[in-house]
Amino acid sequence: MEQTRDAVIRLLQEQGASTAADLAAEIGVSTGSIRRHMDIMVAEGLLDTELVRQQRGRPVTRYTLSEAGEEETSGASYSRLLDRIYPALANMSAEEVGGRDGAELVNLLFDRVGASMARDHAPRITSEVFDDRVQQVTDALQEEGILDLVELRDDIVVLRNSACPVRSCAEGNHAMCDADRGAIEALIGLPVVQSSTVASGGEVCEYVVRRPAPARTR
Repeated sequence: MEQTRDAVIRLLQEQGASTAADLAAEIGVSTGSIRRHMDIMVAEGLLDTELVRQQRGRPVTRYTLSEAGEEETSGASYSRLLDRIYPALANMSAEEVGGRDGAELVNLLFDRVGASMARDHAPRITSEVFDDRVQQVTDALQEEGILDLVELRDDIVVLRNSACPVRSCAEGNHAMCDADRGAIEALIGLPVVQSSTVASGGEVCEYVVRRPAPARTR
């Protein structure tokens, strides 16, 4: 059975900022019970709090995972990333490395990482129907910690991830974010615009894909 602490972390990853009452209702425990857990997690530096004023009544406290909280839950994501970085580095030729500065090498490295993710998941992306294909990509990259929500609109689809699985890496260099966008683009087969990232201060990582024009009929 999922422990309360683990459930809090999972829900904050999936839903973003939440109150103790919201989380208690989702988990099925009392607000007082869950608040005790969250007070401990705040003291440990795993949660951040924000006091939000309302039009009526007292202000409410909303909780989010802190950077330390996200990092504690992202060990598997860093392990997968290292598994991709090593072969990407090992397969760089002397010609590719020569004459490039550090930033250029990092960009090249993460281009290879993004391509590796796309290759690994490509066999699972089989549908030619756009909405179904987008859902297949979302399901596949959810395992990588890259996507967790898809919103289908009339003219676009919006893909989101509520918690960056490798925030410290992404904050150091935007190439990791570009790699994620590149993998999504390769799998969907259409241009993908990255509209926000957690690493650059956004509430979520968000990607926008414009729907393909309907095929013309004679």
